[in-house]
Amino acid sequence: MIEKNKQARTPTGPVVNVAFYCRVSTDMQAGKEDGSLDTQLDRLGTLVECKRMRGENWVVAEKLVEGEKDGKRHGKSAKNTDRPAYQKLLEMARARLIDVVVVTKLDRISRSLSDFVKLIEELQRYDVKLVSLKEDFDFTTAAGRFQIHMLVALAQYERELTSARVKDKVLWRLEKGLPIGRPPSGYVMKEKMYAIEEPYASQVRAADALYLERQSTDIVVQEFARLGYRTKSGALYSKPVICGMLRSPIYAAKQEHNGQIYDAGWHPIRTWENHEKIQRLMDRNNHRKHGGKTQPRSYVYLLQGILRCGECGHKMVPQPATGRNGNAYHYYGCNQAEKSVGTVCPKRYVPAEALDRAVLAFMKDLHLKPERIKSIAAKENSFVSETITKLKEDHERVSTQLGRIKQQLAHLAEVLANGGMAALSTVREKLEALESERADLEESKARLKAELEAEESQEIAVDAHVKSLALFDAFIAEHADEPERIKSIITRFVDYVVWHAGQKGEGQLEVSLFAQPIALSPESIEYDSAVHGSGRCFVPELNMVGRRGLEPLTFCVSSRRSSQLS
Repeated sequence: MIEKNKQARTPTGPVVNVAFYCRVSTDMQAGKEDGSLDTQLDRLGTLVECKRMRGENWVVAEKLVEGEKDGKRHGKSAKNTDRPAYQKLLEMARARLIDVVVVTKLDRISRSLSDFVKLIEELQRYDVKLVSLKEDFDFTTAAGRFQIHMLVALAQYERELTSARVKDKVLWRLEKGLPIGRPPSGYVMKEKMYAIEEPYASQVRAADALYLERQSTDIVVQEFARLGYRTKSGALYSKPVICGMLRSPIYAAKQEHNGQIYDAGWHPIRTWENHEKIQRLMDRNNHRKHGGKTQPRSYVYLLQGILRCGECGHKMVPQPATGRNGNAYHYYGCNQAEKSVGTVCPKRYVPAEALDRAVLAFMKDLHLKPERIKSIAAKENSFVSETITKLKEDHERVSTQLGRIKQQLAHLAEVLANGGMAALSTVREKLEALESERADLEESKARLKAELEAEESQEIAVDAHVKSLALFDAFIAEHADEPERIKSIITRFVDYVVWHAGQKGEGQLEVSLFAQPIALSPESIEYDSAVHGSGRCFVPELNMVGRRGLEPLTFCVSSRRSSQLS
């Protein structure tokens, strides 16, 4: 081990930004602690360390784990490109944030030959290399491309073969009247068959009777909340849950697959006659609500995904509507209020254009008044400075203790060298205790160093923030007629926005910016090389994850349509 460290060279040359991509197919694989995903990340990290030991300046810019969200992991099939982490990988390549994509096996990133060919073409267009730990092929030669295409084609064949076997098994179970999947509320699995479970089955009957009488899912949700009915998880019934319950043919001892109805082998909770009545009512209500067709959503909601409700903290989502005169209106509404029909959070609809323009105007105001950024930065940096000082003191203290322990271990080693085996029994217990303490201190030192580096990276560079906001303002002016591009860039500056409703259409917005300026991609705005240098001059999106945002700034805004900003 010592010899290996001696041979290691200090990384030199240009920085090579590396993106990891990891994926598994099923939730069971994703949910395993220290499972396949952790193994993939560990192996990819080892590759980067080996490259650095050889003198290559590889730096991990992003770790993309497919299906990972809010600390939870889920499996995701590679049969298509409808994958968030995969799409983010392509966005980073187009923005030239990465130079190399690393995977453990090629089938982790794609099991479709056509998708894989498109991916390689896209990466090569932006000079991004794909590296696989298992396969080693040269994409620049005809033989290499042929070999890798054959390998991906085999992976696609394996996926399609597995899919066909699963479909055959599902069809066999349907024809036998056996259940597919977990039982819904009102049933429980007994001896591989659904069995009626009270009191949840009685709640299903109550929902059926109430809907047949009142013909409104909103009324069912409100009545269930008044009666105190709750799901198995203890939550109040929401509108999507009630709609799913009313739509499901499982309660009539039927199963639907590819538009065909199959008889099931368990006891029904509702009759098939009542089920058909409920479907006709729901179809009629849906037809009335949408005028016989789904209304197109032409407006681009700039704050989608980052806007929060000040009442309950949940997301506010787009709520398009059509007036009696046929005009389209665009609102944000609390998702929790919509699902609970106002039983958990009051229903409020805020004109989307008013909020979107207010936030853009606020960002422009920050650019025109850099002293506001300076005052914010000074306040935030004072907190960071205190934390850094404390961490440095702790790091120095642990280092001193570690040095003392190492001296004691060296002394005991000398005693053993002089006394031989006779001295071993005397110092063994002391040696084990010191070795254990040394390991704990080494771990504490490494942890403190990582925390210190993280805190130092939190310090806000005022000049960079002001320049970044100037670029943002220029970008908005240049792409005023391209709202999709504006929407994509807002999330690089704004951490979150909170709407606090007031009286008579008035309210307040809280806007929290990221602590570090997130600049734009080179395709959007050309940077001044004299100021920014010849290298990349924007922060990788990795640095945005888990980063503490600035203290939110609050300002008043009118949410009435007649008072929209021009």
